Amino acid sequence: MENLKVIDTKFEKIVLFGLLIVIYFVFFQHLDSFHIRNWDESMYAVNAYEMDKNGQFITPYFKNLPDLWNSKPPFLLWLQVVFIKLIGFNELAIRLPSAIASCISAYVLYFFLKKRSDIYLAISVCLVFITSSGVCTFHTGRTGDADSLLSLFILLSLLSFYKILFENNIKSMLYFFAYLTLAFLTKSVAALLFLPGLIIATFYFKKVGLFLTEKYFYAGLFVFLSSVISFIYLREMNNPGYFNYLISVDLGRVGSVVESHNEPFDFYLNNLFFYRFTYFLFVLPGVFLLYINNRTKLISVYVLSLIVTYFLIISISVTKLEWYDLPLFPIVSFCSGYVIYVLIKQLHSKTNNKRLVLGAYLIFFILPTYFAIRQSFKNEIPTGEKQLEILSEYAFKNKNNNELNNTLFYTNVFERPLYFYKYYINTKNADFNITNELNDINIHSIVIVANDTLKNRLNKKFKTQVISTYKSVTKYQIINSNN
Repeated sequence: MENLKVIDTKFEKIVLFGLLIVIYFVFFQHLDSFHIRNWDESMYAVNAYEMDKNGQFITPYFKNLPDLWNSKPPFLLWLQVVFIKLIGFNELAIRLPSAIASCISAYVLYFFLKKRSDIYLAISVCLVFITSSGVCTFHTGRTGDADSLLSLFILLSLLSFYKILFENNIKSMLYFFAYLTLAFLTKSVAALLFLPGLIIATFYFKKVGLFLTEKYFYAGLFVFLSSVISFIYLREMNNPGYFNYLISVDLGRVGSVVESHNEPFDFYLNNLFFYRFTYFLFVLPGVFLLYINNRTKLISVYVLSLIVTYFLIISISVTKLEWYDLPLFPIVSFCSGYVIYVLIKQLHSKTNNKRLVLGAYLIFFILPTYFAIRQSFKNEIPTGEKQLEILSEYAFKNKNNNELNNTLFYTNVFERPLYFYKYYINTKNADFNITNELNDINIHSIVIVANDTLKNRLNKKFKTQVISTYKSVTKYQIINSNN
């Protein structure tokens, strides 16, 4: 027996080391080797910089004014500020909270499943999760957005709820509400989208009375509601109109289009099938295998209630963005990983050869792991977005030399990534300005522009001299007026 225990310990050490290597290369390698991306990442990045400077830890600011465009609570910003203080204001400080959150999610899945089943299920589900395209890409595990952190807290809350339903762990009610609170403080109402599924499961398993009679339920609910109400009150005091904006925009996404993100009902289904979740075809077989196993039949009901209700809510919602499906990934990874687990378990029971089992895992996951690591290594920006972000790329390439100092970026596209680099070089006692108005440009200015229409306007009004070029970016010296 002792000899078997030593063998098992060595096997688990090999597994944990292998997972550590894969997690590093998927989530952390080259994390600061590409520019700050458009939209939410740059929004959080500039908000975090200004929060660090002004000490306003409830309301995000942009250009020294309350930023109503970022209606999300500030938990991610707090973490980014911590990393800014630790390692400085840079891309890595902005992205580390997301990468760490994805890493923790993977290990939470591993240790939770290993404790309740065995190491083979833990490996299967963990590797499915890590190598899923929807997890290890932009706007999720590798950029400074809130979705990876939200997904972690939702996962922890769902596992806490599992302990209540299936293990009668009453104190987990406190943990459930604690994680739900953190999820809300990360991305507001998005934290609540699994509640219908949890309510259905509570009724199905006849646990309503348990909740209504337990002091831990009321204590946790009080913590959650008081935290939510306190945050909304403080934000409204600092930023009047916030509550109405929260209701009309965040809640309004269900019934109206926000920022032109109007997609068909099957938007998420198409995304999961075609590129975001490689193992999508295993999900329903996994649920079926769970259901026909008497030991996991009830778990399949819990899992299915979560998947169906969440998937319907985000699909019915008029406003859709591809990363809204991220909180589903730990659950569908469990279902898909269970199929692989059943096959691996059959192999192990027939051979009892751990080397053969490791070889089988290699066959299953070598290509998904390769492509996940390759994707992280190359950090390929989608073709349709490259030109839109070319000025940010230029600023990133030149942030540590003197090319940006005393220049003027002339642009008609989303400008917040440029403000990140403006703030970045401010920390090095340099500066540049940003404008979308031709009238802000003066003789002797050094102007950086990428858009052809803006170049034509500039050259029509001024006599210019080209200083340098980078792809479609041109750096001009304004010589004189053409008028």
